[in-house]
Amino acid sequence: MTSKRPLVLIAAAVDSGGGAGITADVLTVHDHGAWGLPLVNAVTSQSLKQVAGIENVSSAMFSNMLNVALSDWEKISAVKVGLMPDKKSLEIFLDALETKLKDAKVVWDPVLTATAGRLDSADLKSCLARILKVTTIFTPNLPEALELAGWDKNKLKKEGVFELGRVFVRMGAQNVIIKGGHLGDEVATADDVFVSYRLSFMMRLPKTAGDGAHGGGCALSSALAALLAKDYAPEDAAVLAKAYVYHGILEPDLQSDSFRPPVGHHGLTKNLKYFPEIFEEGFPQKSSPFPTCPMQLGLYPVVDSVEWVESLLAMGVRTIQLRIKDKDDPKLVEKIRRSVFLSRLYKARLFIDDHYDLAIAEGAYGVHLGMEDLRTADLEKIRKAGLRLGVSTHGLYEMLKGLQLNPSYIALGHIFPTKSKVMPSKPQGVEKLAHEASLLQNVVPTVAIGGIKLHNLADVLASGVGSVALITGITQSDDPLLTTQKWLSLCKNGGDEV
Repeated sequence: MTSKRPLVLIAAAVDSGGGAGITADVLTVHDHGAWGLPLVNAVTSQSLKQVAGIENVSSAMFSNMLNVALSDWEKISAVKVGLMPDKKSLEIFLDALETKLKDAKVVWDPVLTATAGRLDSADLKSCLARILKVTTIFTPNLPEALELAGWDKNKLKKEGVFELGRVFVRMGAQNVIIKGGHLGDEVATADDVFVSYRLSFMMRLPKTAGDGAHGGGCALSSALAALLAKDYAPEDAAVLAKAYVYHGILEPDLQSDSFRPPVGHHGLTKNLKYFPEIFEEGFPQKSSPFPTCPMQLGLYPVVDSVEWVESLLAMGVRTIQLRIKDKDDPKLVEKIRRSVFLSRLYKARLFIDDHYDLAIAEGAYGVHLGMEDLRTADLEKIRKAGLRLGVSTHGLYEMLKGLQLNPSYIALGHIFPTKSKVMPSKPQGVEKLAHEASLLQNVVPTVAIGGIKLHNLADVLASGVGSVALITGITQSDDPLLTTQKWLSLCKNGGDEV
């Protein structure tokens, strides 16, 4: 059997109160466009106030459910693991993850305790290295992380939570999210820490008043699994799952003064107010707003020569990026100066890629910087010079980082496969583009870039993105003039400089 939604296998217990466990998992997975396959390993007697009892499903029945799922479905894209109540079920499932499910992305939520009462769990610590080696994202809360790492609070205070996360990475985990909602009432924020071999950052949101909501950990991990199944990068899945849970905490599905309400399930998060603030070491945290540019920049070619700048301006293009990667080009200053002069002559918007000192010196309209360039660039110098700032992003995580700098526009890419440059990320596609464009609508201008051609342009424009950038669509065409007019008729030119 096949499914239009990617399949997520969920190994967890049934919560008879409906707020956590497999009930919450299936709702959450469906909210994110995937299909949940519930693999029940225990049933619990609980409400939103207490865990009154638990009874394990027999290992034979658990094994039978697993074998049926593996044999009857064509492809299981992701797996979410919650409570593992006994050693036998744990062994059965680990064997499957190491063999038949070895290509699936795995989110493991190591449930050791429940906020409303103790849930007995299999001994995860004794086989932790084995668990981590099959896990894509490991999601302990802070007490669970401390227990599994063998740390106490004194060691945490000395070493820090990022180093705690690295303990699990060194043991084989690809990515770790340590949930910080258990730090106590004296802490005003819920800080989740993401750690991998290549990236570490903190996600911060205000802590809500009261005792929080029931099922937040289940919702986070199952959202992560669904998003991984939808080919989101782990860091993009992390910020989106965090926003989903925060939205659900602020707007629970049930209200009562006598119990912790269950996390609300409201579909894919489509409002920026629910997304976390990002803190990444070495990356600028904030900036005062840069000068604005039109919300609709129109057709936005990226070219590498003055000749192309002049030709495109003469053909009616009014937004152009000059990208000259050779910093040792002896004519670099001359090329930028000539391009700026031409852009002023045609009342156009010329962005200079990377070379912001020269762009400032020559009075360009703006500069365009990638994520790595933003780490070292003098952003305040650019802003005080009155230049606009455009930033490149490759997913939700980088989009949020870029947005915190208050840029003039945000480029969203790459949308389709491209041969223009080696990309570290996967193509986003128009579904993710549409989501990001909707989040930024009326907030900051957006530009789609990467693999966009005339044959797929209609889908890109339908996403609601404000502008379209292209690198080879015109410069490698047989008839640049005719091709440019086709692009302009569909994308427009954004008008004269404003």
